[in-house]
Amino acid sequence: MISEGAVMQLKQSDIFKNLSTGILNQIMNTGDRIGFSQGRFVYHKGDRADFLYTLIEGEVRLRIGDEGTEVFTIGGLGEIFGWSSLIGKERHTLSAVCVKQTTVLKMDKRQLLSLIEADPDCSVTFYKQLAKALGNRLLQVYDTVAECKGESTAPSTPSK
Repeated sequence: MISEGAVMQLKQSDIFKNLSTGILNQIMNTGDRIGFSQGRFVYHKGDRADFLYTLIEGEVRLRIGDEGTEVFTIGGLGEIFGWSSLIGKERHTLSAVCVKQTTVLKMDKRQLLSLIEADPDCSVTFYKQLAKALGNRLLQVYDTVAECKGESTAPSTPSK
């Protein structure tokens, strides 16, 4: 039996928050809660991208390779990572390492997409939310790159 709290955790996710409770229950039932210790990798760059992950607790950093530059931190309840599994990539393009004790919901992409696509309304909502979340992530990466270069990505205000 899936707890109401577990479904609420999934509703915190960028891509699941507007889905029905029925679909969320089904998604929770197909996923596995997995704990990782500090320093353990969830996946490595080049691993098969067969799963999507939702952060339940902890913190994960995405790196360019195992020892490469950190490009993004997953630290909020319900944040999703492992996008490659949903956008047609066969392999992960980054490595995901836990920086402290972490728990994730690990979801098989085939089961997840089968559930989502069986309901047309759910499918439209899911893919809209996925596009929005990917866009937001891209903008955050732009800001990070600009900060590294000492530039600002904020729109400039015209001088008076």
